[in-house]
Amino acid sequence: MMSNYPGGFANGVSIRDVPIINTHPGKVYWLSNATTLQVRQRGGSDGNKGTYDSPFSTLAYAVTQCVANRGDVIMVKPGHTETISSATALTLSVAGVAIIGLGIGSNRPTFTLATAATATINVTAANVAIKNCIFTANYADIVSFFTITTAKNFTLEGNLFKATATNMNSLYVVDTNATSNDCDGLSIIGNKWIEPDTATLSMVKMDGTNDNVTISGNLLTLGVNNNKASLAAIATGKILTSANISGNRVYRLNADTSTGAILVTTDGSTNTGLIFDNYVQHADVAAEILVTASAGFGVFQNFASGVAGASGYLLPAADS
Repeated sequence: MMSNYPGGFANGVSIRDVPIINTHPGKVYWLSNATTLQVRQRGGSDGNKGTYDSPFSTLAYAVTQCVANRGDVIMVKPGHTETISSATALTLSVAGVAIIGLGIGSNRPTFTLATAATATINVTAANVAIKNCIFTANYADIVSFFTITTAKNFTLEGNLFKATATNMNSLYVVDTNATSNDCDGLSIIGNKWIEPDTATLSMVKMDGTNDNVTISGNLLTLGVNNNKASLAAIATGKILTSANISGNRVYRLNADTSTGAILVTTDGSTNTGLIFDNYVQHADVAAEILVTASAGFGVFQNFASGVAGASGYLLPAADS
């Protein structure tokens, strides 16, 4: 059994000559329903204390034990699995909570959305982050893994999103609400989205006008869905300001992108921010575009190709 020092060490502590620094002010809760246990460890249960040796079993319950903006961390052990079967089963409603998955590859915690296309994880609080987890769709046309409302600075980093089988797919990763600035600071960084289904739409359904949105360093392998943007579909009459859409790698063999673009679609002309250093493999050899024309974004150093096996070229062309 691990030693426990809830009061910490006033002057710090060094173990085997390695200083241990507490980098978070809040509490750490542990989550696991994995069946492999060490000696003296309890199986996961929401009746436990939420410690390393006595973890909670559901994320929904762990969230209820957190205190807003205290800096609480939920550590999810390798092998943990949960199924989200409705639009109300899991709501991330406590501000300032970080959810950290442990493990590598398929050993990472896995959250499966199933039973209905409306199954989703709701985010209704600001400054929530989720890192290093797997999210799978196990029902046809799951609308979105995450539905966010009043939730500024929501962050997804280093996660994997995927289908469990043919026709078990998601349409979006994130769906925002329509109220302006409710989702400012949205950050989707370094994730993978592997979704071959032809119904797949965009990584983000941006229903509102929002500021300081980052979609960066993601890898997408998506099914063909002509004239559907891979990264962001901005709703009619809405815009992004101070956007950072960069370093993404997209493989999607859309043969027609003339009205839907490859990366971002918008009907706005006053968007601001940069779209740069993205790489795209597509299949449109006629009139391919990365971003809706005259959108207002600055566009730099993006490369694309509509020919299999050919090296990409600068798109759009360089300004003379």
